[in-house]
Amino acid sequence: MIRYGWAISLLVCLGTVFGLGAAQLWATTGLPAGNAAQPASVAYATTPVLPASLPALPVVEAGGTHTCVINGVGQLSCWGLPSDQPTDLGLVTQVSAGSAHTCALTKTGEVRCWGWDADGQASVPGELGIVTQVSAGGLHTCALVKTGEVRCWGNNDDGQTTVPPDLSSVTQVSAGWGHTCALMSSGVIRCWGANDDGQTIAPGGYERFTQVSAGWYHTCAVTTTGEVRCWGANDDGQTTVPRTLGRFTQVNAGWYHTCALTSGGLVLCWGQNTHAQTTVPSEVGRATQLSAGWGHTCVLTVNGAVRCWGYNAYGQAHVPADIGDAVQVSTGWGHTCALSGTGVAHCWGENIAAQTTVPRDLGPVTAMTTGWFHTCAIPDSGHLRCWGDNKDDQTTIPPDLGTVTQVSAGSEHTCGLTSSGDVRCWGYNWEGQATVPRDLGLVIQISAGGYHTCAVTSNGTLRCWGSNTDWRDQPLGQATVPADLGMITQVSAGSYHTCALADEGLVRCWGNNVDWEGKLAGQATVPPDLGPATQISAGGLHSCALTSDGAVRCWGSDDHGQVDVPADLAPATQISAGHGHTCALLEGGTLRCWGDNRSGQTRIPRDPLKVRLYLPTVYGFSGSPAAASASR
Repeated sequence: MIRYGWAISLLVCLGTVFGLGAAQLWATTGLPAGNAAQPASVAYATTPVLPASLPALPVVEAGGTHTCVINGVGQLSCWGLPSDQPTDLGLVTQVSAGSAHTCALTKTGEVRCWGWDADGQASVPGELGIVTQVSAGGLHTCALVKTGEVRCWGNNDDGQTTVPPDLSSVTQVSAGWGHTCALMSSGVIRCWGANDDGQTIAPGGYERFTQVSAGWYHTCAVTTTGEVRCWGANDDGQTTVPRTLGRFTQVNAGWYHTCALTSGGLVLCWGQNTHAQTTVPSEVGRATQLSAGWGHTCVLTVNGAVRCWGYNAYGQAHVPADIGDAVQVSTGWGHTCALSGTGVAHCWGENIAAQTTVPRDLGPVTAMTTGWFHTCAIPDSGHLRCWGDNKDDQTTIPPDLGTVTQVSAGSEHTCGLTSSGDVRCWGYNWEGQATVPRDLGLVIQISAGGYHTCAVTSNGTLRCWGSNTDWRDQPLGQATVPADLGMITQVSAGSYHTCALADEGLVRCWGNNVDWEGKLAGQATVPPDLGPATQISAGGLHSCALTSDGAVRCWGSDDHGQVDVPADLAPATQISAGHGHTCALLEGGTLRCWGDNRSGQTRIPRDPLKVRLYLPTVYGFSGSPAAASASR
């Protein structure tokens, strides 16, 4: 449809597809006893039941391509794209996830916003004052100040930030994609901004409301009698409210779908179901709160868990789980995977090809590897499992492979080392990277790179095959083993360069040494003061080494901070250089990652509801401090 043309152009410029997911305040919290039948006729209350200024914590909030949760003590956790909150944010009382920006309300009533700010939607006005509620929409943001006044900022192409001058006594505000709605103390809803489909024309008459939610091109609200009313675009049935017995307590309008919560905790969703965002998983059970994003939906269950489903290209519907102590880490193009000490596989970051969606029946694994857009793991049985992008059959395991002891995922091909010491490769083979030399012999280690593959034989020699040029067909020699290399103990094939570790701990690198624009990056130039190393990892345009004393050294392109090793990094036991990010496994099993985080690939998964910080120091009667920490 023509009306979407400008929006699609904007999304392409942003480099991602994102939409509205602004879960707002709801009328009641918790689960009222009973499940009263819905009345046949609608009556209105002369004194509307108004929403509380803020819901009780914890809360979940689904945005465009990210999700946020505030736990029971006010700590914020966000995942997906983009989702990095300010490090000095502190405790918050409310969060609102917009299309590509996020806003939070601190305990002192201050609004903090971050993320996409091309239209000033994340630039909070300096004179805003004390705020009681904030709502992040598509390209604009609105806040309700303590005096009941509404302030909006950001994109105003459709007048969505132009607050009506006669608006007063507002108790809730909701920012949609191009329109804004406010609920007044009288229970009347006022909307302004884009009205292509009548999304700003609220029902009139005697009906009064307790909550309002502005979506992409539609609006929904809960009446004082517990019914849901929706108006605006109905292309996918997003405003066609299903009939149900019982009262609704909350409604949330997403992009092309809508979800509502009944007083009995039942979650109902309707509208577009392209990504199964309206298909509520049967095991969700009863919920206390919900939030509809662009193409995903999240709820807080009565059992105190966060559940999300639907569109998951950036991991926004994959609720993080604590890894605990890790034993291995592997970095891909825009995702990261780690193996816990109990053999559980965890993946996070970009999920455009389902590369971070670990199969539920995978079971305990012994090793993992990440390619550009696919992932592989070796279960206890030794029979390889792969998932993610498969357009070149890189995740299609050869039926006669047998058991493997090692696996390495390249850009679009995969190689496995069988129990008998043979190398098998499959997937993209345009450059011959999956064609294993017949005279290779027994192998002790393999590494699949961008478009080449390398192997260390049982006698310590290195063999490489596949592409020997760059993306411009310029000769690089990444698959040509230096004649003076000698015996090696480990090899790492990067995108277009190769690094190897000799017996004495000497690091050698060769191949591409420039960035994508042809400027010197230095990923193949080993620092002269590096000293002996115990492990090497070649990434996209950078390389990292683990020195004999446990220190991590990185060199090459630093366009995302991937070679800036944290100054406080403890001794490490393993490193992994991805396309634009780096991860290290520290002594004791702790993970640290840094560099490109546009898909959340450097954010270590943690239970979003678990208390992560020490609470303020508590002094006992004896006067001695006692650090109080809490957990859920």
